[in-house]
Amino acid sequence: MTPDAVSIAIAIAGMAAVTFAIRAGGFVIARVLPPTPFVTSFLRHLGASVVVALVTAALAKSDGAGYVATAVTIGLAAAGRGTAALLVGMAAAALLRL
Repeated sequence: MTPDAVSIAIAIAGMAAVTFAIRAGGFVIARVLPPTPFVTSFLRHLGASVVVALVTAALAKSDGAGYVATAVTIGLAAAGRGTAALLVGMAAAALLRL
């Protein structure tokens, strides 16, 4: 028995509604609950941890150019230049792989 177009549309709409409710619920809870120092610190450092996770995953499959670009990126990031670290790291990887 194959589903018809109406059943598929209802299923997609239902999944979209549940996804929206979960995301909106997070914002509602965040506004109601008082932020603790742990939560505030966690949210402040979340972006950096995502970047580190992406770089680590890419580095696991990398070559020499990737290692050099990663070292450049880490050096600039440690100096407090986050955006420059990403841009220079990407440029170094691209130039070293020419």
